[in-house]
Amino acid sequence: MTVDFEECVKDSPRFRANIDEVETEVVEIEAKLDKLVKLCSGMIEAGKAYVSANKLFVNGIRDLSQQCKKDEMISECLEKCGESLQEIVNYHMILFDQAQRSVKQQLHNFVKEDVRKFKETKKHFDRMREDMEIAQVKNAQAPRNKPHEVEEATGTLSITRKCFRHLALDYVLQINVLQAKKKFEILDAMLSFMHAQYSLFQQGYNLLDEIDPYMKKLAAELDQLVIDSAMEKRDMEHKHAIIQQRITRQGALDTPLTPGHCQ
Repeated sequence: MTVDFEECVKDSPRFRANIDEVETEVVEIEAKLDKLVKLCSGMIEAGKAYVSANKLFVNGIRDLSQQCKKDEMISECLEKCGESLQEIVNYHMILFDQAQRSVKQQLHNFVKEDVRKFKETKKHFDRMREDMEIAQVKNAQAPRNKPHEVEEATGTLSITRKCFRHLALDYVLQINVLQAKKKFEILDAMLSFMHAQYSLFQQGYNLLDEIDPYMKKLAAELDQLVIDSAMEKRDMEHKHAIIQQRITRQGALDTPLTPGHCQ
């Protein structure tokens, strides 16, 4: 919402209503921005913890890969997956860094600098408006039979009104600039953050798309491995059964006959 310069010079009821509306809006938007900045801080802290946990997980994959060096298939899989996951961790770090700069810091600076400056100017404006209202009362109450007091009250009112108009113009300018900057800062912060989100998923997709042929090849090899393992298991169970039968028959032959069984 913008405030009209002409209305501020007149100090009309409309101007005062607009000023009150803008001031209320600024107080509310300041509270909402403060809350968003705090929520962003919490998200970033949780993100850093997530990144740290992922780094530990990737290190665990690399340790296992070293342990499985003798099995090339396992070692290669762990190595490739570990490298890809490390890259994804890096992308997340970039995302949280962008959130720090675009949302948290940018909006925090807007509140700290621009909104605070607006509030300081508001104090001067309110004080000057009170001075003008006092001058108006004194001018209205000045005894008409005392020209000197009337002239003094009128002069004070004229000077005060002039100062008020200058300050009102400055205040309105600052309000309109603040409103325009508020729009830019909020939109720019969110757009930057969403671009960072887009980059995260786009880079992640490209990375996984590159490794996809290897994963499909590995999946096919695993399918064959399952089949081979099932056949090998069946063969071993068959051999186990044959040997077990042989041992049983051999045991029966080796068992001596007791006297009661002699014929």
